[in-house]
Amino acid sequence: MGKHFLEGLVGALCADALAMPVHWYYDRAALARDYGTVVGYRAPRNPHADSILWRSKYTPLNEKGEILHEQAQYWGQRGVHYHQFLKAGENTLNLQLARELYDWIRSHGGYSSEGWLRHYADFMLTPGRHRDTYVEECHRGFFTRYAQGKPLAKCGIRDEHIGGLAHVPALMAACNDLKLGRLRAVVKEHVGSTHAHPNVLRAADTFVRVCWVIREGASVREAIT
Repeated sequence: MGKHFLEGLVGALCADALAMPVHWYYDRAALARDYGTVVGYRAPRNPHADSILWRSKYTPLNEKGEILHEQAQYWGQRGVHYHQFLKAGENTLNLQLARELYDWIRSHGGYSSEGWLRHYADFMLTPGRHRDTYVEECHRGFFTRYAQGKPLAKCGIRDEHIGGLAHVPALMAACNDLKLGRLRAVVKEHVGSTHAHPNVLRAADTFVRVCWVIREGASVREAIT
């Protein structure tokens, strides 16, 4: 039965890589011009017609907040693709972290929020680990608080974005031997470490419960009603 959750993680990774070059296009004509019909993995193209990365800002307080590294020079510029240096088939930062999470749990024999957060910090603070230009608000807020001297367990912000669900498939796949109650608790703890918003936590819990009953044999329609 555990393979179903692993297949869900693989599906999430594939979907992210497929969608990566067309993230945040609003002009459908520009989307058709730049990529046509997307039927396979594609590399991102610059310039990005609808990029609003120029409006995003992040200034690290000190070395504990230095998460943009070589990508910082592109923030504030117009037309920059959010994932400009990723190759066709590569994952965005959030799903790269999901893969890291899966591997970390499997290699350590189980989930530990304290241990994972140390690995997360090491990953984000090491130049060249992911090569993704865009870094979501949850990461910026987390490392701003870390740079202020807060312990890793207290650095999550009240972020309500859907990125809070990005790691749930990895958690379910890596912890597939847990009982439902324990799995829900692990997901709540993990998601809350970066997205301390009740709506995101409720969405993550619903995601787990829906996937669980589907794995047990329910149809998608039965699972969501």
